Amino acid sequence: MQISEQWLREWANPALSAQQMAHQLTMAGLEVDALQAIAPPFNHVVVGEIIAIEQHPQADRLRVTTVNVGTNESLSIVCGAANARVGIKIPVAMIGAVLPNNIEIKRAKLRGVESFGMLCAAQELGLTPATDGLLELPLDAPVGLSIRDYLQLDDNTIEFGITPNRGDCLSVLGMAREVSAFNKLALNTPIVAETNITHADVVTVDLQSSACPRYLGRIIKNINPQAVSPAWLVTKLARSDISSLGVVVDVTNYVLMELGQPMHAFDLSKVQGGIVVREAQAGESLTLLNKQTIDLRAGSLVIADHQKPLALAGIMGGLDSAVTTETTNVLLESAFFQPLALAGKARSYGLHTDSSHRFERGVDFNLPRQAIERATQLIVDI
Repeated sequence: MQISEQWLREWANPALSAQQMAHQLTMAGLEVDALQAIAPPFNHVVVGEIIAIEQHPQADRLRVTTVNVGTNESLSIVCGAANARVGIKIPVAMIGAVLPNNIEIKRAKLRGVESFGMLCAAQELGLTPATDGLLELPLDAPVGLSIRDYLQLDDNTIEFGITPNRGDCLSVLGMAREVSAFNKLALNTPIVAETNITHADVVTVDLQSSACPRYLGRIIKNINPQAVSPAWLVTKLARSDISSLGVVVDVTNYVLMELGQPMHAFDLSKVQGGIVVREAQAGESLTLLNKQTIDLRAGSLVIADHQKPLALAGIMGGLDSAVTTETTNVLLESAFFQPLALAGKARSYGLHTDSSHRFERGVDFNLPRQAIERATQLIVDI
């Protein structure tokens, strides 16, 4: 498991360096396998906005940009990036900045035109993934703010080697609980209020297997499918080695990493009748989210509707009922599965997922309710 140090410190922030905290956790049996800085050292790079562009008089591939960096005077900076255009916000290395590999930014003259700084691509700041051209920032990025502060680059990723008996630590909550206990600190949990339900729609849930003694579902209607995940959410997921896949899926992944509760989201329009948690029947198959089609074996637990399987329970959802960029009505799933009932099931299909990893080790029986409220709160807010 990999999480951001800053994210962990939002929950419990001891007066220890990253290295000291990593040593403390390792000595407690929660081994830190790696501690990696998000970005190499650099300074004097700020958020800038291109407010004008002119063609360079002596070079076809260069242009002269006028850049607002939050000071009294705008800067004239020569740039050759193809994506430089008026209105975008980008990192600007000021005169005197020192970039990775000890590259110092000085006042320069490029083909006869003076340049007072440098517009930066991701790789020039030592960031990944590399981008074609300038690193474009969100349009609401505050001009003049340090890029290190805006992108929260003074951070580390912490990779843990969690032993199978400590499934309770496979989340930010789990690790923060340990840190708070070791250092006698308060645990700063997010405030999650119960949702004010504004519609009367329901989906029936029929639990036909003792392998799933608790299943919670919630309908969220009329979401905006064009909404995008905020930068803070995308950043936290990225530092947990999880790609952004759209708001609803991002939120379920966020709750997985934050609280340790695996969740799934169905497109409600693709659920026929209601939810049935049952064992697979002979001859049934399912195309998973990874586009792999599997023949379901007897004894495998599935989440189905009244016509067909929708998901391989506790392991992976199905492609046909997945949330897409057209989805407006969502059915959230938050469940508890008996660990022994799922043990080895993912491997028998050649799979290993974040969900199966946690359910096989045991998830708090009371966590599904907290998780579904948290996910609801985030989806509604975004």
